[in-house]
Amino acid sequence: MAGLTTVSQAQQHAITYSEASEYLRLDEQQDVDLIRSLIRSATNYVETYTGRSLINRTLKYSIDHLNEVDLPLHEGMRTGADISIRQRHLELPKPPVSSVTSIITFDDSDNATTFASSKYYVDNQREPARIILRTGEVFPTALRVGNAVEVTYVSGYGSAGSSVPEAMRLAMLQFVTFNYEHRGDTEGKTPMLPQNIRSFLDPFKVLNFSRNPFGGYGGY
Repeated sequence: MAGLTTVSQAQQHAITYSEASEYLRLDEQQDVDLIRSLIRSATNYVETYTGRSLINRTLKYSIDHLNEVDLPLHEGMRTGADISIRQRHLELPKPPVSSVTSIITFDDSDNATTFASSKYYVDNQREPARIILRTGEVFPTALRVGNAVEVTYVSGYGSAGSSVPEAMRLAMLQFVTFNYEHRGDTEGKTPMLPQNIRSFLDPFKVLNFSRNPFGGYGGY
């Protein structure tokens, strides 16, 4: 199985309380806790819907193994490696990726080895970003059966909210506004989010990470 964990969180959100308060046309310091909670919810919604990171954070991507090794063909879905020598790359979830910190592999005795950065190239010009082997290099073999490879990398548009695309920030402001105006609506049918919020976000959805075969995480 593959897993994605957060090593260090983003230090802020793509929009601030002041920006949300001004967008809502509220007086300063009005409903501070509520609005900050809605900003956190908006961040989670946008990142989940698009499959992206907004503000820089460090992620660790753990996968079981890298190379195809005598796996029989069969029908249906399966988990496991699907990276061939011909492909020579693996994709990283939650773009955009600014840098890869390290690739660590573990043998069957749980000994860690750093895979030299000179052996691979980080292609972050496309999304999802890819780690591609240099000419003549191969991924390590004889690794432990689970979580054999850990890739640590930095994901996000930047360290400030201004680095996030304006359409995504506007979607967050409208998400906050809608939920602020409909707070306490518990009778009858729960109101649906306005379609224009998704319209702002649709161009940013990561659609092709589902090709990644490393068990369970792919497919935004």
